[in-house]
Amino acid sequence: MNTFSLAPLLIIFPLIGVLFNGLVGRRFVVQDREVGEKWSGWFASIMALSAFAVAVSLLLSLVSHEYHAVVVPFFDWINIPSAHFYVPWAFQVDTLSVTMMLVVTGVGSLIHIYAIGYMHGDPNFSRFFTYLNLFLFFMLILVSGNSYLMLFVGWEGVGLCSFLLIGFWFDRSEADGTPMNANAARKAFVANRVGDLAMILAMILTFWAFGSLQFEPVFAGAVEMFEHGEMVEFGLFSASLGGVLTAVTALFLVGAAGKSAQIPLYVWLPDAMAGPTPVSALIHAATMVTSGIYLIVRSNVFYEIVRASHITVIGSLSSPDLVAIVGASTALFAGLIAFTQFDIKKVLAYSTVSQLGFMIAAIGMGAYVAGMFHLITHAFFKGLLFLGSGSVIHGMEHGHHHLSHGHHDEHDTFDPQDMRTMGGLRHKMKWTFWTYMVGALALAGIFPFAGFWSKDEILAHAAASPEKTAVFTTVYWLLTLAAICTAFYMGRQVKMTFFGNARHDAAKHAHESTTTMVVPLVILAVLATLGGLMNFPNISFGGAAEESHAVVEDSHEAAGEHESAGFNLALEHWLEHSITSFELTEENVVHLPHTPTSLQWRVAIVSTLLALLAIVGSFFGLYRNRPEKAEDTDPMPGIPIIGPFIWWFRILPFEALYMATVIPFFKWASRVLAYTIDWEIWHNFVHENIIRDFFVGFAKFVANSLDAQGVDGLVNGAGSATRRLANVLRMSQSGYARTYALGVFLGAVVLLAYFLWPVLF
Repeated sequence: MNTFSLAPLLIIFPLIGVLFNGLVGRRFVVQDREVGEKWSGWFASIMALSAFAVAVSLLLSLVSHEYHAVVVPFFDWINIPSAHFYVPWAFQVDTLSVTMMLVVTGVGSLIHIYAIGYMHGDPNFSRFFTYLNLFLFFMLILVSGNSYLMLFVGWEGVGLCSFLLIGFWFDRSEADGTPMNANAARKAFVANRVGDLAMILAMILTFWAFGSLQFEPVFAGAVEMFEHGEMVEFGLFSASLGGVLTAVTALFLVGAAGKSAQIPLYVWLPDAMAGPTPVSALIHAATMVTSGIYLIVRSNVFYEIVRASHITVIGSLSSPDLVAIVGASTALFAGLIAFTQFDIKKVLAYSTVSQLGFMIAAIGMGAYVAGMFHLITHAFFKGLLFLGSGSVIHGMEHGHHHLSHGHHDEHDTFDPQDMRTMGGLRHKMKWTFWTYMVGALALAGIFPFAGFWSKDEILAHAAASPEKTAVFTTVYWLLTLAAICTAFYMGRQVKMTFFGNARHDAAKHAHESTTTMVVPLVILAVLATLGGLMNFPNISFGGAAEESHAVVEDSHEAAGEHESAGFNLALEHWLEHSITSFELTEENVVHLPHTPTSLQWRVAIVSTLLALLAIVGSFFGLYRNRPEKAEDTDPMPGIPIIGPFIWWFRILPFEALYMATVIPFFKWASRVLAYTIDWEIWHNFVHENIIRDFFVGFAKFVANSLDAQGVDGLVNGAGSATRRLANVLRMSQSGYARTYALGVFLGAVVLLAYFLWPVLF
């Protein structure tokens, strides 16, 4: 079955949802809220499910096509012959893009359905689903485009949707009147502009070096230049291919750090939790924040050429090494901050930053399949956890409304997201509790849940890598500590939320969520349990992970070499047809290595035991009987030495650093620039001396020449002519009878001549 021609429907279906809800959805909701919400929510959800069906059909077509990548043209987009710049609007259908399509549309559809129940009663219900479908539209452009320029269109589009959805409740304010949601949206937008600038610069360098932005010509050109040792010409000077690609890959890292919330640009993601919880699940956990991972994996040819070129960026670190270090550092750093949070969504937000660090570290080490594997499983269990937290918040809000019914207090400071006010919810919300437990265990990396397989594959790659470099060793220990942190803060969160006694009356009156919210939780719980089977590893009790090589000319030939093994959808065999990692060998030829996936059970056993100890330590140790009341202090700072160190992260070091240095600098710079450029240069010089003088002179010319002599002369001349004519005509009005008789006689003569002239002549 070959249905590649259906690829355009992938973005058309969400676009139809945008148009429907944007143009007529609100009208339905206003006329009849119950019926209107069903029409609006379910239409958007059906469009998302339809896109998922298209993604499944592309999967089947790709299998029948022996995994060969296919470019599906849609229309000519940009064609500038004089600049040799041609970018069609076309879809890249290969195993990598289809994997992302399935994640985006599959998890996205479940979140759409969940949102029908979560957003019930919101006055802007249809606008919310307009934004959700718009996000799917741009996200699918990002992962399906066959060029960096199409990817960038989607990249900017999802950034716009993130801004709109974070600030969806823009009218909500904190107790002091601060517009927290609007500020959070603006913060996300500004932070991502840094990464976007890096992306633009990287694309400019890419086009200059290879004369194209389409993936296949660019990667083929890079490999050919690498094989022949060619230089990249920049007019008067030239640079080595490795040097140019080092700059490109470093810029891609900055772009990924912005979109995928890595150090130092992670600060926007925790504040993004101000948006509705379905937004947190869809955009800021499962899909948009993985854009940076997709970008680097898609550009893996560049990173492997840089790795083979041995060009360093900082000290002895190459750009791939820098990617791995940034990811591992972020994983641990964000994990420590998650220790200190009381907001149920903030814990998950910093956890997301940490897990994105795992993915970035994996692809920095060249473990592209492991990084993508963790991306997929993370979409399952983190989407589940965010939706579960939304169910908890929904239940707490119901309990609070029940208490405040009929006697609303304008000064009420109750926060339904504060875990200190929860407790005992496992009895009130059983479906939410059990599904949340599945997500928590998967995130903690406990066997046999999905997170165990994907997380430990990354750790195994770092521990068992044949390179055995200091970078890999550092990454391994940073990620191991981050994994311990993950298990600890999830044990803390589950204990504070679901166990013990209710610490607020709202928790006593909480209730289970509606069916439309529970069903997606159950489906995601199943995926979080069984998702690890998609890349079930070979078993190895020691030594380096197995690796085989095959000399190839291009990725298409490589893809065909494995078809004799039959239909195999294990993630490694699936993705190897798109992830064409290149390295320099002693024969100076291009090789396509299999990404190592053999799991070292010793690494897995050690990491799992450490995770279990962390859970036991938080659940039955530090937080066994704490907190008993909502106002109790956290016991973490009381731990000797390590406690105060961990609690120090509550000040959010990078946030504090930005507030102390970057923000004041830019405020000062903006004031200086405003005074210098706006007032001194623009107002005093340009406006007063150039623009003002020009217009004053022009106005004088118009007033003295055109107006005085032209317009006034015409008006005055007309008046003067009228007066002269009046003087002439006035002479006929003398008042003498003989004058009037003469007039009558002359008139009679004229009339007589008029009638007799034709007869006589």
